[in-house]
Amino acid sequence: MTIRLAILGTGGMANGHARRFNDIKGCKLVACCDIVPGRARAFAEQHKIPASYEDANTMFRKEKIDGVSVVTIDKAHAPAALAAIRNGVHVMCEKPLADTLANARRMAAEARRRKLLTCVNFSYRNSPATQKAAELVAAGKLGRILHVEGSYLQSWLVSHSWGDWHTKEAFLWRLSTRHGSAGTLGDIGVHLYDLASFVVGDFAELSSIQKTFDKGVRKIGPYVLDANDSVVTTVRFKNGAIGTLHTTRWATGHANTVAIRVYGDKGALDLNLDRPAPDTLRLCTGKDIDKNLWQPVKCPPTPDMYQRFVTSLQKRKQGQTSFEGGARVQSYLEYSARSAARQGAFLKLPA
Repeated sequence: MTIRLAILGTGGMANGHARRFNDIKGCKLVACCDIVPGRARAFAEQHKIPASYEDANTMFRKEKIDGVSVVTIDKAHAPAALAAIRNGVHVMCEKPLADTLANARRMAAEARRRKLLTCVNFSYRNSPATQKAAELVAAGKLGRILHVEGSYLQSWLVSHSWGDWHTKEAFLWRLSTRHGSAGTLGDIGVHLYDLASFVVGDFAELSSIQKTFDKGVRKIGPYVLDANDSVVTTVRFKNGAIGTLHTTRWATGHANTVAIRVYGDKGALDLNLDRPAPDTLRLCTGKDIDKNLWQPVKCPPTPDMYQRFVTSLQKRKQGQTSFEGGARVQSYLEYSARSAARQGAFLKLPA
């Protein structure tokens, strides 16, 4: 069965989506759409996509499409996904699912009402080590989970390893709330929240503090540099564990380090996606506990989120991520912002 896909939003990140979908057997990219004049057409030529559009509803009306990948800016996720849903098209959406919790819940409700399959591109679930870590915790390998520490560290505010943020729009919009940015929390904290809740379990309560540090300049062109760039969140998980999750763009020496340590009463795991295999995931259990020894864990290959979405459509079965799950992570983002506005007050998350 061939799955006919479209890409909605053809900016820089969409190139990765196109390359990956073009590599998947049983999947065909048939159309793309972008509101910027000429951009979809150039994207279509680059990736050998037959049709390009500047209006999503026209695309859905004219093309036979099974699923769409939404790769627009964050604030356009909801209208783009809802347009697909109204046209009976299954949807994969970039993270975060939406710009607000209300929009995320609306997206999930509409997809559920129309019995459509959904997916959120939480890309760090692509790692075999992430999948294995969640499997080990769920199987009770660590016993009762007690304590968690997680981090997502980047250094591009103090380093030019990714380029000079003063001169690149791709960086500048991420520092500006009026350009739709939820700061470090919304851009990379969302990945950390998904990773922690996927491996350990859902959050019950949280307390968050956020900081926007002086960068020596407050505005560059139209970009007011007011978005948070460092976040520390304390979490109480539903399973009783407590933990601290922190993320920043000021972490000198860390280009892009995503890590989590999970401690139980029968062992611990150390997952660091910046380390090469076989040390990406390490385990301390059994006789190694008394010696404080960590052993590498063999992690079998796992499908990435693109393959999972295509397989979900082929089998007509909901995959590992969904808009419901995306909305749950969205609630962590929104309640973190609310907590920060109340000087780090602990807030109970909605059921």
